[in-house]
Parts: sequence; C-alpha cells; structure tokens
Amino acid sequence: MADGVSKQKERFSRAWIVAAAATADYTYEIVADDERGVDMTVHSSEHTLDFQLKATSKPDLQDGFLIHDLDVRTYNLLRSTTRSAYGVLALIVLGPDTSEWHVLDHDVTTLAKCAYYLPLMGLPATTNAATVRLKVPLDNLLTADAMRSLMNEEAARWQRNG
Repeated sequence: MADGVSKQKERFSRAWIVAAAATADYTYEIVADDERGVDMTVHSSEHTLDFQLKATSKPDLQDGFLIHDLDVRTYNLLRSTTRSAYGVLALIVLGPDTSEWHVLDHDVTTLAKCAYYLPLMGLPATTNAATVRLKVPLDNLLTADAMRSLMNEEAARWQRNG
C-alpha cells in the first residue's frame, strides 16, 4: 500500500496515546478543535496532560535524537508555564506501508513503528518566526510508564505552585 496521507497518520497516532493512557489506567479524550495546540488530553483523577500529535513515515534521526520542526504558535502554546495542563509533543514514527501499521494475530497486536514524547512546558522562548527545531531523545519512548512519569511531573508542578 501507499504511504499514508496526513489525516490517516493523524488518526493512527491517536492509537498510541490511547494505548499508553489505558495501560496506565488514565482516561483520554480527543480534542475536536485544536485551537490550543492540543490534539488529545489524558487525565488522571487530578491532573491532565495535553498532547500535540505529529506523525511521520520519514523520520530525521541524528545522534540519538529524532528531529522535528514544530510550528512556533503550537510550541509557544505548549511551552507556557501558565497553562493548566502539562504540554507534551508526541511524535509517532510509522513505516511507509500502511498495511504494516496495525498487525494482529491470536496472540499479539502490534502498532508499528514507535512513539516518542517531548515535554514542552517550560522550554525557552524562540525568536523564530515559523518553526522551532526540536530534538526528541530516542530514549523517550511513549510507554505507559512514561505516561505515569509525565503525570507525576504534572502533579509535582501543581504541588510547587499550589
């Protein structure tokens, strides 16, 4: 099959957030209008993570990092320390063949290839006008444990500021 179109990648990237959130025992919702730079939110009983989802089938890998250019408006919205929820970029890497994105048999279901995250809250301002280049560490796999860790960071932020 052909390389997935942008909307198809966007829809599939939600599956990664759903899987990690559900495994961590968090609820989630799709944001219908991403005016705030948010595509999905994940909720614990007290705190919220806001995710901007991006997907690519042509990752730019450099020295242990996944390079991604994010638009400045979204970057500024998610890096703000005054926002009510912790802003996170989720970068989903997909293979070029859409038929390999979701594979299952009687024993296992696989989402291919991988998902990474980068907390944006508190990152420095940029003087760029259009995009800001981000370096997402390849160690930042978006797992259920990572989701719990992000939620713990959000809880700690509220304790410091509370």
